[in-house]
Amino acid sequence: MKILKNTSFWTISLVIALIVIFLSLMPKPIDMDLEKIGDGQESVVFIYDPNLSVSNQQTIEINKAREVIGEKVTFLIANEGDPNSESFRKRYRARSAELLFFNGNGELTDRKIALVSAEEFIGTMSDQ
Repeated sequence: MKILKNTSFWTISLVIALIVIFLSLMPKPIDMDLEKIGDGQESVVFIYDPNLSVSNQQTIEINKAREVIGEKVTFLIANEGDPNSESFRKRYRARSAELLFFNGNGELTDRKIALVSAEEFIGTMSDQ
């Protein structure tokens, strides 16, 4: 009965439970491996610029679209200023906050400037 009366035990247990629930509800991070383009699956690459507020808004829309589309499309991030993303950006002449759409063979099929809604993503990906 001593454990039942110990409020610090229950407080710590509640905090741990809330953290576990919170972490399980968070969306999975968007992949940054640009080598996945052309692996037989359609891909969308977002040029993320932390200095632009639209970048955060766009990642929210990408996560909403991923909930609906699932694993049918590979969503990727190329960070502005990241040396690993620089050659990709130069190759496709991609600008900050731009979305590049690739078919399963890795061919660029479309590009759009953020902010693209989740509904527009779903429509674009079903058209290809």
